[in-house]
Amino acid sequence: MLAPPPGMALSEAGSAYFRAKFILRDDAAAKATLSGALLGCPPALAIAQLLGGVPDATRDAAESLLRSQGFGHGLNARSLGSLLTLMDRAGMIEYSPRHGTFNVRVHLSEQDSPPSSVFISPQTPFGNRVWLRRILQEATGYLYWLDKHFLAVAFESLWEAVDGKAVNDVRILSLYLEDYHRGRKVKRDYLDLQRELSGRGVKLEWRVIDSSAIRDTHDRWLVSSSSARNIPNVNAIFSGQHSELNTSDQRDELERLFNRYWSEATDITLKWGPLQD
Repeated sequence: MLAPPPGMALSEAGSAYFRAKFILRDDAAAKATLSGALLGCPPALAIAQLLGGVPDATRDAAESLLRSQGFGHGLNARSLGSLLTLMDRAGMIEYSPRHGTFNVRVHLSEQDSPPSSVFISPQTPFGNRVWLRRILQEATGYLYWLDKHFLAVAFESLWEAVDGKAVNDVRILSLYLEDYHRGRKVKRDYLDLQRELSGRGVKLEWRVIDSSAIRDTHDRWLVSSSSARNIPNVNAIFSGQHSELNTSDQRDELERLFNRYWSEATDITLKWGPLQD
């Protein structure tokens, strides 16, 4: 290949790869460019995350995984083979087309920050919780968490992740769910976590909002001064439902919406009344 097909424009990453590979003949630069592009490619990230550590993973396993994560549209033997070949060239996997097997070589969990797309799966229940903690640790300045169906099971992840040197304000916004939020254990856990985080110099607040005031919002978000992600609800993460935690480029808009909803919400302790109830 000496030139791209007539009439076909290359992306910025594609142009950089073409220049490094075919003009400058710099294989190392071409490999680095390809690797960087694939680290922003959700299907490649799903394979690297969820099949990492699986010895001699098969093409069939990769196809089943991609379909389960919602990447089935247009997926066929040729497109899957092309993706695995690109991942092999980038050093992300070691792929044997002859045997239809591969081994993941890149350990995304060891990188300084989580990838742009983090995948949740029923096959990785421990990893799901670890990835949530890693993403919570991304926050700087403050951490705003909007999840209409927030559950107290996430308190442990907050306790593990929140560092007073990075964050001084944590706000949780949800609906009030009588069946899940009224129990004595939920109250105790929340107040205990609030006290502990206060000792780290972090203010923790949990407010609840009427469903009519937020009916037009269906997504869940984590927003901080430096980042934002669209995330599934807490139950989806802890039960391992197929889902993603994706970086959002709408941080400013999500923060604006959160602050608007927050101003209309009520401290959850006012719903509880005396703790002895």
